[in-house]
Amino acid sequence: MNKYKKIIFFMVDSQKKLFLLNNLTKRELQGTTSLLTRLRFLPKTIVKVPFSLGRTVRGNSFDINHVLDLTGRVCADLVKNTDLDIVTNYYIKELMFQKNRSAADIAGLRNDNLKKFPAWALVLPWDKETIIERFNLYPIAFYRNRQLNGLKFENSSRESIINKMYSIEHAENKINQIQKLYDNIITNGYMQDNNFPKVNILIKGNKWRWFMGDGGNHRCNILACLKYKFITARVSNVIDIRNIKKWKNVKNGTYSQEEAREIFDSFFYGDNVRVGMV
Repeated sequence: MNKYKKIIFFMVDSQKKLFLLNNLTKRELQGTTSLLTRLRFLPKTIVKVPFSLGRTVRGNSFDINHVLDLTGRVCADLVKNTDLDIVTNYYIKELMFQKNRSAADIAGLRNDNLKKFPAWALVLPWDKETIIERFNLYPIAFYRNRQLNGLKFENSSRESIINKMYSIEHAENKINQIQKLYDNIITNGYMQDNNFPKVNILIKGNKWRWFMGDGGNHRCNILACLKYKFITARVSNVIDIRNIKKWKNVKNGTYSQEEAREIFDSFFYGDNVRVGMV
């Protein structure tokens, strides 16, 4: 983030705090919107949201269906002091199960557009990225992210990177990352810095929910397993079902409106997993 954006975010966040817009009302905490809800959920600003209304990055609820998300299951197993070999072996088994699945399989749809692409290329109906763009660009993002977290690659070729996505080494690296973060939080407590987790807001009529964005997923999974009630996060996007016709991957024909609504409702109610492990 450049210094100009930091200044703008600081100014907007300060104004929200001044007018008491960072914290939700009792009505909003129960999942119902009010006249000021849109201001509280202004994109790029900070808000304190309850885990009871939250969904993981894969679409399942933190409070009821948390362990459907493999990251959530790992965190739950760490809390229960489950043997690490058992945790890792289960993660590897599930990762390998997804290796040859298509984006349509992961989304749970009979969608010919998604069937043409691997699971890791899946985009959601409201994403700003097309599935072709993700197919082309995601391996580079995966390579950079995993390198920062200590995963070793044979080389930087596209084929090598894709092969590493569904490897035992990747699974072990991911478990190690989660465990280190878990141990740090247990030892030192959760200390929020300026790198806030990112969340997306879902709006359906006068009801709202939130799900994880592209930052802070591991932290939030751990905190949910440790029974934290709230997380302070930065809003990435507000996704209103009324705008379904305008969503990029609906307009371009990747999803029908019916399919997009099914995915939205799944995230909103948090009863299923709609995104893969990679």
